[in-house]
Amino acid sequence: MIFKVGGLILALLVTVNVFAEDVNTMLRAETWDIPRHGEALLNVAELSSVMQTWMADTKQKIELRYPGGEEGELWVEELKDWFVSLGVPSDVIQVAPGSNAEDIINIVIIKTVN
Repeated sequence: MIFKVGGLILALLVTVNVFAEDVNTMLRAETWDIPRHGEALLNVAELSSVMQTWMADTKQKIELRYPGGEEGELWVEELKDWFVSLGVPSDVIQVAPGSNAEDIINIVIIKTVN
């Protein structure tokens, strides 16, 4: 009986799929080069799109793929802080090096589907 219940729990866990939703959001350095405050950032189309997608399902994670180096790290940490100030919990935001250019942060919405 315990084996059957354990097998059922394992089967349920295996049916939960994690995948990155194809959001295709790239934040360019030139777009970020504005006086920053909440209202101004929500007027940036890329950030507004990410916020709307995340707010539709707040169980999603937001991954920020930033350019390497100190400048990229400073930029991604500031962006993360702004997402938090706009209401996204910090534990929902993941940062990882590896954007496709030194002047771009790729923003990926990661969704858990059950």
